[in-house]
Amino acid sequence: MSIETENQDSLTESPTPPPLKLLSSKEQISIIKKGEMVEINLPPVNKSEANQWGRIIDDFKIRLQKIDKSWQLGTKTTIKSGDRLLDTRQLNELKGILENIGLTLDIIITRRRQTAVAVASAGYSVKQESSLPIFNDTKEDKKEENQALTEPLYLKTTIRSGVEICHPSTIIIAGDVNPGATIIAGGDVLIWGNLRGIAHAGANGNKQALIMALKMLPTQLRIADLVARAPDNLPDNYTPEIAYISNEGIKINPAENFYRSYEFITNKNYWQIR
Repeated sequence: MSIETENQDSLTESPTPPPLKLLSSKEQISIIKKGEMVEINLPPVNKSEANQWGRIIDDFKIRLQKIDKSWQLGTKTTIKSGDRLLDTRQLNELKGILENIGLTLDIIITRRRQTAVAVASAGYSVKQESSLPIFNDTKEDKKEENQALTEPLYLKTTIRSGVEICHPSTIIIAGDVNPGATIIAGGDVLIWGNLRGIAHAGANGNKQALIMALKMLPTQLRIADLVARAPDNLPDNYTPEIAYISNEGIKINPAENFYRSYEFITNKNYWQIR
């Protein structure tokens, strides 16, 4: 019996993939050292290109091998994502790349509400910038109008220590705000849980803003440019409360029948008892 042997000449080698073509400067992730911090800017979305995120990340990894890494280990890093929509997987991918080169993700700045929700839910600090046009009108009613047009930021999570959430309109959190966490809102702050950290409502100067919590135990409260800290003697029994600006400064009262007991005087910017 004869055994047929395979003709070696008939075997073909797999073609070598072509080298990855680097993206143009407008399509790349840029990395800039600013003093003691590092800023990373993500490129705008190119809807005509498939699998764009994979190409952006591969390009970034290649360029990181050649750039000067003269920063200190653990240097805080800000990521500016603009209008790009990021999910938890992409956030963790970026965080891992930064850690490999000695950088620590500090905060993400975005104009997308969906990205802000993903960032906060993943446990990172986030600042959402308004996508509305910026007017040079500094009148109080114009500020309030712009804030009202911005959608509230709703988060269903606990805000851990060290995390900062910043949003140009109202922030609603279904969960606790732990000590060491900071909430900064251009509008109201509503905490459906325990407020144990710092809450700043009306951060753009809106003195009509309110801070509401099921359990008010803040380390600090701020409304517009006024500051208050928690009292030394805390009550044994807690009830939902509202913090607001009165003619005597920041006051805290039970939320029950609040709007029946108080009336807002718009032309004087304070609450008074009817």
